[in-house]
Amino acid sequence: MDEPDQTSDIHDWSDMASWLAESLVDKPVGFIVEMGPSGYVDYDGTDDDEDDVVCVQIQMLADGVMMLRRSRSVLGHLLIADFSSDKLPLNTWLFNDNFDDCTDGYIFSRDVQLLADVCVTWFRDNGGARSTDDLGMEYRYPDELLPPTD
Repeated sequence: MDEPDQTSDIHDWSDMASWLAESLVDKPVGFIVEMGPSGYVDYDGTDDDEDDVVCVQIQMLADGVMMLRRSRSVLGHLLIADFSSDKLPLNTWLFNDNFDDCTDGYIFSRDVQLLADVCVTWFRDNGGARSTDDLGMEYRYPDELLPPTD
């Protein structure tokens, strides 16, 4: 049996990173994109599955800063009290106990290509997907509390 063509896989992952970076531009504060295995459903609302679920979550903060969280378990939705990016350490990988569901660290950055590359590498290198076709995405936009005034 012939070995798979590695160059086509690399091309697909590279295209995925470029596409993801482009899709993160100009999103509103509070916007969330989540990536994980396509078709995965956490039926009972718990994350106590025995199998790892490689996933990421990116949330838009103020001033063009994004927070990327990486995990091997289902990530919950944060109820952020303040979307301010003041005093956040940018482009530094953080590991601490701020988020119980975030098993593999998080980073704050304005660099969309950096975050896209981190996402794609996370899935490609950690068994989260054999190819880009195995990934699913979910987008959440923030709710407006009051209708815009004209």
